Amino acid sequence: MPADGIPPSPPYRPSGSDAAANDPFSVGSPVYDPFLGSRIDTSGALGPPQTYPGLQKRQQVRFTDLAISVVLPWLVFFLVTSLFLFAYHEMEMIVWILVALCGGLALLFLVLGACARHGSFLAIGFLCLTSVVVGVVVGLWLHTEYLERYWQLDSGQEYREVQPTADAKLTRDAAVIHFAPKTFVDDRRTIGFVAGGGILCLAPVATSFNYNSVIQYWAVGEDCCEMRCNFDCGTARELGPLTGVTEPRGDLYDRAIAQAMSVYGMNTTADAQLVSLVRDPKAVISDIWDETLTI
Repeated sequence: MPADGIPPSPPYRPSGSDAAANDPFSVGSPVYDPFLGSRIDTSGALGPPQTYPGLQKRQQVRFTDLAISVVLPWLVFFLVTSLFLFAYHEMEMIVWILVALCGGLALLFLVLGACARHGSFLAIGFLCLTSVVVGVVVGLWLHTEYLERYWQLDSGQEYREVQPTADAKLTRDAAVIHFAPKTFVDDRRTIGFVAGGGILCLAPVATSFNYNSVIQYWAVGEDCCEMRCNFDCGTARELGPLTGVTEPRGDLYDRAIAQAMSVYGMNTTADAQLVSLVRDPKAVISDIWDETLTI
């Protein structure tokens, strides 16, 4: 004990952590390296990778938003187009209601995205609204160009043993007409009407035992005759009874009929029907539907 009676202080011995911190050669606790994404011991050994659940969750959400932004507009387009293909003919009002609902949901996404400043909602709303508009345009075009004709033939009547001299009013709801035996196309009274860069061909359907000056049925075609002869449209020159699929009358055909009446001195009725001569009318009607689906 010193002379002043005060015991001496114990010598300073640093703790383990302080010693490791002050000793440059000591092995300390692992340190996180932001570039390697793992912890490194001061000894140089790599520690286990550090995971970030929040970052992974945000990446999953972004992937989900992107997938919805791509898939949902296509689903809306196919839905709207399918409504016009399969339901518009019989349930026109219901189709327009469903189309309005799709458009309303798209607008709702747009409003929510604008209010919340959510880019994914804005993209989904805009793309879905575009899909609705494009689907309506495509659906109406398919219905006008193909399906109206298909449904007209599909729901029309089929008549057999029809005489060419019979009143065409009796078959005005016809889709398919099977003419009586010994019926033929009078090639000598053919008219080739030039229109739109092509030739509309027209000739009376007649019988061998009766020269009909009042035409009830006209065989028609396109680019299959000369100006005044050689009517070779469909099955016009095949042996056996003629079978025809009715065609709608339009301005060009009316002008061609007027020209035929003027050239050959014939008459016709306001209810006279146009027919395309075919071998298998059911196959022709089915082809219209198949063509619609493949466009």
